[in-house]
Amino acid sequence: MVDVSRHTRGWIRRVAVGIPARDEAARVVACLRSVQRAVDSLSPDIDVAIVLAGDDCVDGTDLLAGALAGTDPRLRTINGVWRSAGAARAAAVEHALGCLDDVAGTGTTWIATTDADSVVGEDWLRRQLHHADHGADAVAGVVDLLDEGDRTPAVAAAFQRVYVLGEQTHGHVHGANMGVRANAYRAAGGFPQVALSEDHALWNALGSGGFRRVSPVDVRVSTSARLRGRAIGGFADTMAGAVLA
Repeated sequence: MVDVSRHTRGWIRRVAVGIPARDEAARVVACLRSVQRAVDSLSPDIDVAIVLAGDDCVDGTDLLAGALAGTDPRLRTINGVWRSAGAARAAAVEHALGCLDDVAGTGTTWIATTDADSVVGEDWLRRQLHHADHGADAVAGVVDLLDEGDRTPAVAAAFQRVYVLGEQTHGHVHGANMGVRANAYRAAGGFPQVALSEDHALWNALGSGGFRRVSPVDVRVSTSARLRGRAIGGFADTMAGAVLA
């Protein structure tokens, strides 16, 4: 059990945003622009690094992200052959922490993650930091479906049926909408390099370590409504099963 009292819960001074991507050329620009807007809404006193990790992309995702990075010094791209959402997400986070000169991971650096097929709200980071400033070590937000062609009436109805929320909290964990203090991230071992459920693994490790986790319904991200995703057993497969149920 981690002695949480020894871990700083100070005001956030740095934000590291990590985004894994695997052949998301159709959605990556919308994702990155939404993250840029979320960053723009933060205090200018907060240093930010946004890193997109292109995982063996062959559809030009890395080129589109690189073009945006050329116009925004806060945004960087890295490329590799991880073939794993967990490994790519971890690599993006590590690179972002390095850009912020906080490789060790301190309690005043906040790590936020989303996915390249998702669009975050302008208040996405502000709301996470609000919970951090009120003592949270980690935040698990919720998702909705993007209003796009894949969001058919059947998909929307299935989502409403299976995605249950409470008035103020919920029981979901998504790498597409998650935040954690860098010191807690380090203590919990970070995102494991696994093909599936790296978000749940980190969340559970944070709980086992005695860190304060909150699951508010006010931290929201819209994600792809497609039924065939990049990771077997991921959110798209869950939705496909719900539609068929």
